[in-house]
Amino acid sequence: MFSLVVCTIDRFDQLERLFLSLTRQRLGDFEVILVDQNGDDRLVSLIEQFSTSLTIRHIRSAKGLSRARNNGMAAANGDYIGFPDDDCWYRPDTIETAVRLFVAHPELSIVTGRTFDAQDRVSLSPTGSGSMPVTRWNYLRCGNSNSIFVRRAALADIGGFDENLGVGADSPFQSGEEADFLLRALAAGKRLTFFPDLVVHHDQVTGDHGPRQVERARKYGRGFGALMRKQDFPFLYVGYRLCRPIAGWLLALVRFNPDQARCKHAWLIGILEGYATWPRWRRG
Repeated sequence: MFSLVVCTIDRFDQLERLFLSLTRQRLGDFEVILVDQNGDDRLVSLIEQFSTSLTIRHIRSAKGLSRARNNGMAAANGDYIGFPDDDCWYRPDTIETAVRLFVAHPELSIVTGRTFDAQDRVSLSPTGSGSMPVTRWNYLRCGNSNSIFVRRAALADIGGFDENLGVGADSPFQSGEEADFLLRALAAGKRLTFFPDLVVHHDQVTGDHGPRQVERARKYGRGFGALMRKQDFPFLYVGYRLCRPIAGWLLALVRFNPDQARCKHAWLIGILEGYATWPRWRRG
């Protein structure tokens, strides 16, 4: 059985879209662990609407994506666990494909896939067109949290998500939790593989490069900088990851695109801040 840990806050219509997609799954042996971070009962009517077609377990959690996912995993009963965002949706064969891959590859602890928008264009993160083992060097090209599926038995060695990382964390580091999860799985000796035929849908993420987008870039940059420090990446890798936003920033300036330049600069500064300040937040 699958457990789908769905953490949600301040969403309704997009969550309804996800639930609709789950009612159309070809393989129906799954439960939804709805981890509700809202301070009110706005989701009660939606849960009631789908309670006859889906097994939904409604739990409450304090804010913080990693914290909420950990609470959801603690409540899960499935042999496999997925982490769909509340604004993504599944293809009819998404769960069926994940099960098929786990059965065909008993040596794998985690399978990851691609994220497409409604027009089947790659969204959220670039990925390859062929299957590949996930490694310490290609993890950024091997999916995002929406398309991560893990054997529950492997969690004893991997652990949960780092609650110092991710959106809503009680720290400056507002990203990096799923990459950290994959990297810790590798460090624990687990085998992970990316499969392009495992697909989850998510809209394209676009921004106007306004003040909110600039602040978001800086917060997410801090998460990535903290991730590199936590995972002890070599300075050559860190330097490469710094050169990319530097080049993007300078290119935006040359093209007289000050809004994009501000975002690239914010991402760069965020990486430096996260890398420098991670040790004081580290636990254990």
